Amino acid sequence: MTQASSPLALANITDLYRILDEQPQWAEAIRSRLLSAELLAMPQQLAQLTTEVQRLSAVVSQLAETSAEHTRQLAEQSRQLEEQSRQLAEHTRQLEELTIQVKEHTRQLEELTIQVKEHTRQLEELTIQVKAHTRQLEELTIQVKAHTRQLEEQTIQIKEQSAQIIGLHRTDEIHQARMDRMERDMSDIKGMLAEYRPERTSLRIAALLGLAGPTLVPAAALEQFAVWHNLDRQTRSSFVNADLVFTAQDEAGQPVYCAVEISWTVNQRDLDRASRNAALIRAASGQPTYAVAVGNRYEKDLAWKEVNWTPLND
Repeated sequence: MTQASSPLALANITDLYRILDEQPQWAEAIRSRLLSAELLAMPQQLAQLTTEVQRLSAVVSQLAETSAEHTRQLAEQSRQLEEQSRQLAEHTRQLEELTIQVKEHTRQLEELTIQVKEHTRQLEELTIQVKAHTRQLEELTIQVKAHTRQLEEQTIQIKEQSAQIIGLHRTDEIHQARMDRMERDMSDIKGMLAEYRPERTSLRIAALLGLAGPTLVPAAALEQFAVWHNLDRQTRSSFVNADLVFTAQDEAGQPVYCAVEISWTVNQRDLDRASRNAALIRAASGQPTYAVAVGNRYEKDLAWKEVNWTPLND
């Protein structure tokens, strides 16, 4: 470089500009002299900041797109939530209607249950009466067969004696008396078969014992007493199938029970069953209980103890 073409003399600021343009290294040296390190680094930092701003701008754009997508999804979810709310309201209405229907069905079911229980109670009472009648009929049938067999045997004896004994007339009178007595027994059996009723028998027994208002006790109540005593199977069956059990009121209006055994000819077994049943009922109910035996007649030498006797017919 020559000084002739670029004199260093400075007359004004224009000369300084010209020299700096011609000598770039001088311009750089002056810049370094006049500016601090922070100011010198600012262009580079500005460039970096610009790059970072551009990157952040891209991120912001991406976030804006994501936000827009989220907004769209939120709107869709809001729409779905509204639809679900509408469906929930409809389901709630249907549930309320079904609840009303269920309550009505429950009420009807309770009414039907009450009716079924009442029918069951009536059926149990009728079953007890049928069993008692069946048992009496079986006993009477056995007795009728026995009397028939005796009648046949006596008829054979009459025929044999008629051929052997002189005095046919007297013999015939004796056998005629026997036939008359057997006919009376047969009439009693037929009458009992035709007229026997548990209600009538309970009324008759209650009147003889000075009791009032007899009411038949169903087998279900006896079953509860048997369960309370935890009876064995055989005793339980015998107790529940007792011939007749009824409640009544004594002269003071207090409730009492009556355990009745009925037979054509009362024996010791009938007395024992009546006493046993009365004791079981007395212990389970806590009420006074009479033991009663009913029959047309009874065997000799029976141990009656506290068993009351009632004839089957007046």
